[in-house]
Amino acid sequence: MKQFAKWLSLCLIAMLAFTVTAFAQDEDTTDEEPVVVYDPDDIEGSRNLTSGKLVIGGNGTFGISGNTLFFEFSPFVAYRPIDKLLVGVGMNYSGQTERYATGIGTPDNVFKYRYVGGRVLSRFLLFHVGDPAGIYASTEFQYNKISFNLDGEKIPVGQLGFEVDKKSSMLFGLGYSSNFYQGFGYTIDLMYDVLWDENTSFNEWPILYRVGFTYGF
Repeated sequence: MKQFAKWLSLCLIAMLAFTVTAFAQDEDTTDEEPVVVYDPDDIEGSRNLTSGKLVIGGNGTFGISGNTLFFEFSPFVAYRPIDKLLVGVGMNYSGQTERYATGIGTPDNVFKYRYVGGRVLSRFLLFHVGDPAGIYASTEFQYNKISFNLDGEKIPVGQLGFEVDKKSSMLFGLGYSSNFYQGFGYTIDLMYDVLWDENTSFNEWPILYRVGFTYGF
C-alpha cells in the first residue's frame, strides 16, 4: 500500500507539472490564434436537442496486487447540454481474480468476483491546458450485481458470509482529456470511491486510475 501511495503521489505531481507547463506554453504563444474545435467560451451553448451533442466513450482500469488481479471496462453514451458539461449513462463490467496456492503438484484455487451493472456519470470542464485539451471534474454512481465463482463453480452469496450480492459505488475525481469537444480524444482519470468496501468492491483500493477515450459528434 505504501508503494501505491508513492505511485499516486508521483502521478499527482506529474499532472500538476503538466498543467503548469501547459499554461506557460499558452503565455508564450499569445500572438498565435488558437485553434478552437468546439467553442469553449460558449458556456451556455445551444438548448436545442441535436445529435451533434452526443458523445460516446469508455474507460477502464487494470492492476495486480499480490495474488489479486482486478479490472474494469465501462462504455458509456453521453450528452452535452452545455459545452462544458457531459452527462451520460453506461454499463459496467469489472471484477477481481484471486489465486491461492494449494501445495506442490496441485492446481491453485482460483476465486473470482464479477460485477455487472449500470452507471450514471457527469464531467465538467474546469480549465484548458491547451485547446481543446482540458482538466475536468468527474462524478459517477454505479450499481452492480456481484457473482462469485470458485474453480469454475458458482457459489451462493450466503455461503461466503456476505449479506448482499449487490454493491454501489460513488466515485469523485479529476481527469485529463486531450479533446473535450468534437472528435476523438483520450482520457486519464484519478477517482475516489466513497462507498468502497474491502470485501465487496471490485477495486483493490478506494483510489483508482482509469484510461479511456471519447468521440464527440
